[in-house]
Amino acid sequence: MIINVRAKRIKVPEKVVEYIKGKLSKSEKYFSVINKIEVFLSKQKYLYIVEIIINIVGRTIKIKQQAADFRSAVDIAVNKVEQQLRKEKERVKSRKKSFRSYLLEDKYRQAEKVSMDLNKRKLVPVVSSIDEVVKIMDDNDYMFWIFINKDTNKLSVIYEKSESNYGLFEIEKRR
Repeated sequence: MIINVRAKRIKVPEKVVEYIKGKLSKSEKYFSVINKIEVFLSKQKYLYIVEIIINIVGRTIKIKQQAADFRSAVDIAVNKVEQQLRKEKERVKSRKKSFRSYLLEDKYRQAEKVSMDLNKRKLVPVVSSIDEVVKIMDDNDYMFWIFINKDTNKLSVIYEKSESNYGLFEIEKRR
């Protein structure tokens, strides 16, 4: 996290700059993705003005505060920054929760649709060799085929992984 402190037409003591950086470095506990913090210090007659601009990923937070001295202006501004960061963190959390619930809801809706559109067919597996099944799959452009393997006498499923590349499941009986 980068913290830049700039002063306009005034000389700011190094202690005040360190004080500001120390206060603002604590704001990282709210967001670990704070890119940059800009602090502008200025004085108008008897008031000290502190303006803080925080760049978070996708958002910018601006705070402007006036007070009789730098420290009180910085303290008030930092408190406002912390409030804004807390609000932003809560906003992000609530968005994530609502998005998760939306995704779960969508999954359940899709699962209901799938179960409603289910076509049932009865299958009597044919005894064949793997070469015969591959030829049938190629001729008819099937993705998989269920059969009884002639060599092992087991129920098997052959499926197409990619062009001219196949996988084979041999189904065992439960014990």
